Amino acid sequence: MSKTRGIVAVPASVAFVAFFSLQVAAQAPAEQAPGAQAPAAPAAQAGEKAETAKGTLKSVNSEKMTLTLAAGETFQYTAQTKVTGAQGGVEGLGSVSGRQVTIQYTTKGAERIATSIEVAAAGAK
Repeated sequence: MSKTRGIVAVPASVAFVAFFSLQVAAQAPAEQAPGAQAPAAPAAQAGEKAETAKGTLKSVNSEKMTLTLAAGETFQYTAQTKVTGAQGGVEGLGSVSGRQVTIQYTTKGAERIATSIEVAAAGAK
C-alpha cells in the first residue's frame, strides 16, 4: 500500500512544482534586451489617461508635493517627475512661480500626477 502512495505522490509533487514554477515565471518582469533603453517617463497604467495642461504657475507646496496653476488646477508631483527649465529639478519649482509651464500628467481617480513639467524661459508666453 505504501508503494502505491509513493507512485502517486511523486508525480503529483512534480506537477505541483512545475505549476508553481510557471506561475512565478509568468509574474516575473521581463528582462530588457542588451542595448535597449528604459522609458524616459512612467507610462500610464491601466485606468490612467495621459494628458497635458498649460498655464501660469501660481504656487508650489513642497510639503504636500503639489503645484497650482493660476486657473486653480492642482497637480501632484513626485521625486521621479521630470522637470526641465528649473534649476534643481522638482526642488527648483518654487523659484519659478509666475512662469508658464506645460505639465504632462496622468489622472488616477481624482488625483492628477505630473510625470513631466516643462518651465518656459522667463518672459516667454
